[in-house]
Amino acid sequence: MINPRIIGHIVAVQGFRVKVELLQEARSASRATLDGVRTSVAINSYLSFSIGAGDVVIGIITDLEARESFDPASGDELTLELVKPRRVAHVQLLGSVRYDGEETTFDPGITVLPTLDTAAEIGSPQILRAVFENPPRRNKPEGYDKKDFDFDLPLGSPTGDRESVVKASYNDLFSRPLAVVGNTGSGKSYTVSSLIQKAMKALVGSMQEPHVFLLDINGEYSGAFLDKSAMTERKPDHIYLDGKEFGIPIWFFNAVEICAWLSASEQTQEPVLKDWWALAKGGMQAQDAVAESLTYALLKLQELHEALDGSKPKKKLCCQIFQILKTYVGTVKIATLGELEKALQPHMGQLTAVLQKDIDWSPPSNEVDIRKAVLSLKTELTAAVSKLLEEAKGGATTADSPLPVALKHLVDPALANRTVSAEDAARIESHLTTLKLRLKTRRDDQRWHAFLNYERKGTEIASLRDWLYRFGIGDKKGPLVSVIDLSMLSHDVLPYATSVIGRILLEAREQLPSDQRYRHPWLLVLEEAHNYARPPRSDEDRGQTLSRLAFERIAKEGRKFGLSLIIASQRPSEISQTIISQCANFISHRLQNPDDIDHFRRIIPMQARRLLDQVTILSSGEAIVFGSAFHIPTRVQFDPPKPPPWSQTAAPYHSWRTETAPFPIDQLIRTKVPSNPRKP
Repeated sequence: MINPRIIGHIVAVQGFRVKVELLQEARSASRATLDGVRTSVAINSYLSFSIGAGDVVIGIITDLEARESFDPASGDELTLELVKPRRVAHVQLLGSVRYDGEETTFDPGITVLPTLDTAAEIGSPQILRAVFENPPRRNKPEGYDKKDFDFDLPLGSPTGDRESVVKASYNDLFSRPLAVVGNTGSGKSYTVSSLIQKAMKALVGSMQEPHVFLLDINGEYSGAFLDKSAMTERKPDHIYLDGKEFGIPIWFFNAVEICAWLSASEQTQEPVLKDWWALAKGGMQAQDAVAESLTYALLKLQELHEALDGSKPKKKLCCQIFQILKTYVGTVKIATLGELEKALQPHMGQLTAVLQKDIDWSPPSNEVDIRKAVLSLKTELTAAVSKLLEEAKGGATTADSPLPVALKHLVDPALANRTVSAEDAARIESHLTTLKLRLKTRRDDQRWHAFLNYERKGTEIASLRDWLYRFGIGDKKGPLVSVIDLSMLSHDVLPYATSVIGRILLEAREQLPSDQRYRHPWLLVLEEAHNYARPPRSDEDRGQTLSRLAFERIAKEGRKFGLSLIIASQRPSEISQTIISQCANFISHRLQNPDDIDHFRRIIPMQARRLLDQVTILSSGEAIVFGSAFHIPTRVQFDPPKPPPWSQTAAPYHSWRTETAPFPIDQLIRTKVPSNPRKP
């Protein structure tokens, strides 16, 4: 009995590509088998080749062609040559399927290639299940002996075989960066929503805590993950977390970010700004602030000591340095401070000297007493700083520390003056003036409202812990998916918001003990990532630089700290190559731009490049998937999300023909206008 699965035999073997001459009866794209009607001769259908010992090689049809050939008929003296078509299928070999007596498994390696005349069979359901429904299983936790450490996440059906289901390794898909690309309207947001919805649904019965942080810059994902009752009216320059107003405190900025935000010049303004930022951040924690201030006092004390060692000790300089030192000590009770002040008292009159000739250049007559007082003060200050740092448990304040800064300090000129000595202040006063002016301008600019609303009622954020609690981090009842709506931010504010969120989440992971980093992993979704994770450019804004560097670091280092990425974009060529190169899995929807296709072709596996030729004809919701979470590259029709995001394409004919209400301009412009503004 002829096997109904056989549709031809191999006539050429070219490396890992073979040609199959199809049987004359295998003309239809489908064929009835013992397992029902199966797709047989069609692009993207799967064929298997037995190589003996129960091993089977599987391949995918990539091309079909028909060639004319001559069929000599036998006869006594006359010969009639009849022309018939020779139909050939080109097949890309993908791997081996083995049956070990218990289960059928897929191996991407091919030890023995099929030979000429090997029968080509329609892939059986058992073989296709091994390829599509039993994805690779990696990342097994240390010391874990059970088999349920991973989950087979269903995505959709493979094109050419609607009866099968394509599944991906849950762990592999979300433990390393994943890229989802495609033109607008190709189904990216539907795919991202479907992936996350299915991933969270698989966790039913587990502890409720944040797992996914979604940067929504178009305001579309609320429909897929939030109840309508949780949504509020959105306002310009605001950030919303799960439908409620949110913020990113300006004191989250580290030294580099604050300098970029204020466009500080590298040589003159950045050193002053970093010192000022460190002082400002120390104002809300007593031990840290006092310890920081006393540390500056020690530095000034060292300057005073160096002034005494100079070839021409200046009494005026010693007194000026002491006055600044005394300011740093403030209200802290330091007994030896009075001794030094008493020793310098006879020379305080030098501070009122105006002309150079009025200054006494001679060494202090009581230099021995001054040096003795300096040594005693140094000892006491050092002990005081050590005690305060011990009380603060090592929480030393720096410009990079996420410590609160009162809004009033952002316009406090005296705070900036404290960061430089009196003799330097006059020299760089013009630079400080422009810096203070930019600071005031930024503070008054409503576009930065979301960074400056941390003292307002309803959006108060008093500490980093408060900010993390807003997500539900540390709470057993937090939402699994946090939608951060950034759609109301201006284009130059957006990169600062995304970079700070990414950096803070990574730094929070870095603080965990080394043996705990892989627990409670997080996933950060970058929607429309080409807006804030672009390749480096010579003319890019500082905010773009910060955002790109933040996500490049997460892409390179986030895996070992338990923080992964999903990068969704219309333009893969406009994403940092460092980020794209770190992606272990790819979901490519329809792409039309030649630059994007060529860019994508260079970074995908060799066996997927032939399949990528179909990327221009994919329907909406259809994609080519490949990477470490899948056995083989596959063209998949994704299951739609329920509920879907708000990313539907407009229907102009239906809308223009049926809508009766005017455009809702009052939802855009809330300024009161006359009832009939057209009348004079």
